Amino acid sequence: MIKVTYLDHSAFLVELTHHVLLFDHAAITPPPIPAGKSLYVFASHAHSDHYTSAIFQLPAAAFFLGHDIAVEESAASVHSMSPHESCREGDLLVHTLFSTDEGVAFIVECEGACIYHAGDLNDWHWNEDPPAVQQWMKERYVQELQLLAPFAPSVAFVVLDPRLQEHAADGMDAFVANVAASAIVPMHLWGDHALARAYQRSHPQLPIYVYEHPNTSFLLKDLSEKERSSSAER
Repeated sequence: MIKVTYLDHSAFLVELTHHVLLFDHAAITPPPIPAGKSLYVFASHAHSDHYTSAIFQLPAAAFFLGHDIAVEESAASVHSMSPHESCREGDLLVHTLFSTDEGVAFIVECEGACIYHAGDLNDWHWNEDPPAVQQWMKERYVQELQLLAPFAPSVAFVVLDPRLQEHAADGMDAFVANVAASAIVPMHLWGDHALARAYQRSHPQLPIYVYEHPNTSFLLKDLSEKERSSSAER
């Protein structure tokens, strides 16, 4: 069983049987943490929509940070990670990918599940960029996806950014073409949840989970069969 709770923007709480994983929580207000489980906190990079130093007030067993984040004093273990590194902490095995923007993307193996959180790893096709930059971006993004593919993530949090306009789905399209994930959760929507809903409708064959409100939760019961039953909790 994996329970995923959308918090805001690119912040998600992933609850496993014995562990809780918190990704890119940028709000000062702490999220609701289930009692009786070990908390591990991930921050992919220092952008203000992905990180706040307030996370160090959380009762975490360990923190995993993109290399561009200044490490703050904590009683828990703090791991500053560069691209293409691996780190073991307790029952977790954490890997990183190169980000096409800042910091890293995370691959987390725990309790037989594999969780991918993109951070800002995406095909950032800005119309004002020179063609050479756009081509480099596309190729480098696919290179990182090919490193991710063997992990076959149980849950993948993937960028779908409306600011890219007609290229908003380029990164998502490349992801589904290269990686077989049991559940795909669009993120980085800047409040445009209709964009995610439209992508889901246009790709009914894909296991895409969408949400409208903070604290919406999905209960992923049997990822081997890619069930998409979910429950919203507010």
